[in-house]
Amino acid sequence: MQVVKLGGSVITNKGAAGSRRGAGARFLPGVARRLLREVRDSREEVILVTGAGSFGHVLADRFGLKDGFREDRQWDGYCLVSRDVRRLNLMVLDEALRLGMRPVSIPPSVAVLQAEGRIHYIDEGSFRRYLANRLMPVTFGDVALDLGRRRFSICSGDALVAHLSRLFNAERAVFVSDVDGILVGERRSLARELSPPDLERIAPPGGAGGKDVTGGIRAKARLSLGLAASGTETVILNGRRRGRLADALRGGSPVGTWFRRPGR
Repeated sequence: MQVVKLGGSVITNKGAAGSRRGAGARFLPGVARRLLREVRDSREEVILVTGAGSFGHVLADRFGLKDGFREDRQWDGYCLVSRDVRRLNLMVLDEALRLGMRPVSIPPSVAVLQAEGRIHYIDEGSFRRYLANRLMPVTFGDVALDLGRRRFSICSGDALVAHLSRLFNAERAVFVSDVDGILVGERRSLARELSPPDLERIAPPGGAGGKDVTGGIRAKARLSLGLAASGTETVILNGRRRGRLADALRGGSPVGTWFRRPGR
């Protein structure tokens, strides 16, 4: 079992404002199709997670959804974000179906409950039943109801990767981004492997990059270190480079930032 996240930075134009450009202009179908083909051709058992990119982050930021409920108008933002991330999910499913894959959507807004911004419950049984029938579950960064004071919160694709990797004892988690991996130090050199002492050396991302309401690269690094410590080898790699995802799924060591299991 491997869990793959196709990041919003690689399959969407993340800097595009979700409310002002049509969905077709923000989705990058050619990139998504190639990455899905690499998943298909690997013949590995995969749970797929997609990031929200320009379909979620912009409106979530505009309505201040990150910290939960403060005023009634935020429910409008909740509904808009839920609609837009499902649009992206369906476009990814369309590309997978064209490739002869058998994807099934599992929206977190109906399959996940959060508590103070963290996943409290996930409908694990649905994932297991689809996998037992040789179908590929596809879930995505979304908004979800929250049992705590927030009333709702953002269920990030990264958090889903971590939760699902632990639930299914995944051998590997692959974060597919638009960069080669994590840069460290003043020279911003690529870290081929990252360990806890390296966290303070992580360089801030360059460029505009669009809004990100899920914690950024340091949060992803901490999450990846936690996954590695629990036994799931994790890598952040560049999906714009052909074949790197396929290589990782087949057990190779393509260019990227790796978080190795203890003893490896």
